[in-house]
Amino acid sequence: DYVVMTQTLQAVRHPARLIDEMLRVGREGIVTFPNFGHWRCRVQLGLQGRMPVVRTLPYQWYDTPNIHLCTIRDFEALCERRGIEVLQRAVVDHAHRSSLAMRLLPNLLAEIALYRIRRA
Repeated sequence: DYVVMTQTLQAVRHPARLIDEMLRVGREGIVTFPNFGHWRCRVQLGLQGRMPVVRTLPYQWYDTPNIHLCTIRDFEALCERRGIEVLQRAVVDHAHRSSLAMRLLPNLLAEIALYRIRRA
């Protein structure tokens, strides 16, 4: 059985606990989330000094349901710390397209990350 959590991880109070619970209920989980490490987010935060408003994170900081933004590297580090195995990863843009460049530099070029995970 699979448990699917799509575009929700960043909007819950305790994402690590939720992942643990989804893997308790199902053998495998599918998790998708917007990648806060995408270059557009970095440019808006780094050069403009403002919280990013991009296609995959379209809210102003004061009006967002998102409370725990993460990057692809953050999510993979969380999985490693919690003994979660990444079975498959896909990275796409807002239109769900992928490219070789995106697969080579996912944390910088991917707008959305999709993972299939299970307890190691």
